Amino acid sequence: MNRVLHQYRQSPLSFMQRSLLFLPLCILAAIGLTACSSSTPATLSASAPTIGLRHTSIGTILVNSSGHTLYAFSLDTPHKSNCPRGACTALWPPLETSGKPHLGTGVDPSLVGKIRRPGGHYQLTYGGHPLYTYTVDSSPGETHGEALEQFGGVWYALSADGHEIKHG
Repeated sequence: MNRVLHQYRQSPLSFMQRSLLFLPLCILAAIGLTACSSSTPATLSASAPTIGLRHTSIGTILVNSSGHTLYAFSLDTPHKSNCPRGACTALWPPLETSGKPHLGTGVDPSLVGKIRRPGGHYQLTYGGHPLYTYTVDSSPGETHGEALEQFGGVWYALSADGHEIKHG
């Protein structure tokens, strides 16, 4: 028995074979953990984000599929983002899509649109406002970006009617 155990420990192929046996289990566990920890239904894809509503301390606001606040930038126009790339989009990622977004109850489909971003991606708009999240909002419903002055303009959460919520 000791001789068999000694050979088993020394053989790199045996170690590889053992590792490969556990790979499918690790993948299944990771999928299970992701499904359990995500607030995004499994039927949604990253290319077709959800726009929903959430009640917060500043009012009922637009949120993405993870419940994170969606913001508008005061320097944007209905057809152009003035947060095109670099440090701005690193801190304020645009809500991009390559498909039709899923809309939650209370979200007005007539207010949803999209604009083309540099590089050819599409960014969702609501009421003519290009939509962004804020990386400092680490939990659903946080609104740390509300009325924040950055990159030459002011960032606001949006209401269901597409208007900026101006608190702060």
